Amino acid sequence: MAIVKYPPNTIWLGGNMTVVNDVAAGAAFNPGHLLERYNSSGTPLFRKHSGAALAATATFALNQSMLNKGVDDPYNIGDLVEAGIMAKGATVWALIGVLTVVQGDKLESAGNGTLRILTAGFPVAIAIEGKVGASGETRVRVEIL
Repeated sequence: MAIVKYPPNTIWLGGNMTVVNDVAAGAAFNPGHLLERYNSSGTPLFRKHSGAALAATATFALNQSMLNKGVDDPYNIGDLVEAGIMAKGATVWALIGVLTVVQGDKLESAGNGTLRILTAGFPVAIAIEGKVGASGETRVRVEIL
């Protein structure tokens, strides 16, 4: 019998989180992207976190479990978003946009919804696995700081 350490095909892997599911997407993005709320003419919406190295709440787009969708099914403009506001210590299958991440690297917002290795900004998470030679947006397991 195989023991599965993390649930398959899901963004939230464990720990405490608050689910927000009453805010729509103001832009297209994928489960695993770091999100931010913004105000569009009085309407709160979600989009990819847009400030590289800026402070960010650990809010991630979850897979659309209520619609039986997986991690590869994107959100479109106007979709109600299942977003998880993660507590310290929670684990997430987040998206990175860098080529190499080593286990233990502290990660910050890259300003496009992905995470990158901490430069001089505000750490959001720490990598709990390494990825070498990744191309484009790649998923990596992280723990929220």
